[in-house]
Amino acid sequence: MKYSLACCYMTHNHPDVINEILSRSIRDYADHGIDICICDDSTDDQTAAIVKDYQSQGFDNLHYVDSHDALDGAHKYLLVTKKNLLPKEYDYIWITKDRVCFSDSYLDRLCQVVDEGYDVIIGTNDAQRSDVGVCVNKDHYTDPVDFYRLYGAHATNWEALILNKKTFLDPIDCNEYIEKYGFGKGCSFIQPLTLFARLAEMEHCSIRISRYEFNERFISDKAYSNWGNIMFKLWIDEWVAANYSLPSKYDKYKAAVIKSETNLAELFGSVERMIQFHMTNLYNREFYEKYRSMWPFVTDIPLDVLELIADGDYNNAISRTIFDFENSFATHDFKRAWWLIAGNTWFKEFYDETTYGVLVMCFNEYRKNMQHVGASAVFDGVDSIDGLKKKYGVS
Repeated sequence: MKYSLACCYMTHNHPDVINEILSRSIRDYADHGIDICICDDSTDDQTAAIVKDYQSQGFDNLHYVDSHDALDGAHKYLLVTKKNLLPKEYDYIWITKDRVCFSDSYLDRLCQVVDEGYDVIIGTNDAQRSDVGVCVNKDHYTDPVDFYRLYGAHATNWEALILNKKTFLDPIDCNEYIEKYGFGKGCSFIQPLTLFARLAEMEHCSIRISRYEFNERFISDKAYSNWGNIMFKLWIDEWVAANYSLPSKYDKYKAAVIKSETNLAELFGSVERMIQFHMTNLYNREFYEKYRSMWPFVTDIPLDVLELIADGDYNNAISRTIFDFENSFATHDFKRAWWLIAGNTWFKEFYDETTYGVLVMCFNEYRKNMQHVGASAVFDGVDSIDGLKKKYGVS
């Protein structure tokens, strides 16, 4: 590689995850000239021992980075990116979750992109996107606002965001960012704040999208999120505040970017998911009332359905959603129909196998068309599910 790259795994008490990831990735990363830095602030020395064992096998691209001075995750991010905590000077810094690694084939393409010298490189798989109606197959961006419009929510994903040390990270004034953006201790969204605040102040910037396939990314099932008990605070209070703290040049798209994340099925964009939250005591009438004025800004689930779920009336919440789905055909709101069926697996139980199969086939094609060219003829002339089946010759 022309430029040096440090893949920095941020880890805390996950020795089994680190061992699994290193066993899968260390040889490929070494072959591509990528250093792996295990940035560890665990409460025991198991992770350090695992790193030492791999180093003893001759992997000189592997480094243990003692991060025990970190006060929290945000401070750890600062120590790694700004305080020269790493063992060498690198051209690019890749901060990532400890549970993710990528295949040899993806690293081949990624290293070629790194050597082209961009300010920011972001890895993604467009099939993961939940939005429709926008073309997202552009590879290179020089307008931070356009990039924010399409990738604002994706930047919360700590998997493949690679930053140029000299042109991007070094000029950041941490004290200024702390004052302006709440950047620092206790900041849950330090990565997207860093990304878009810095891009906004650059006179010229170059951002490269480096796409991977599903089979080119591995995620360990040994790690899991501990954010369940603070989910509403995190994604309503803090995520909203983080976006609105960004420079005014992003104002036009802030509300849409906020909702593009919170309206995902795994957060607040699925009736099924909200029912699960209620069943596990993460969502109740208290939360419904607390965020009553905010719900329309973070989810497309109607207020009356959210209230039904908060009161434990699941059957009526589901019936109301099925009516919403079928009405979307009559109103030709196929974006909403796609969002509804994609986020709720119980549609499969409500419709017969043939009907559900047609729906899935058509909506998958619709989504692909909308993402790639911004238009689709899949539902032309269709006003109902029966009309859809008739159009495609299914009885």
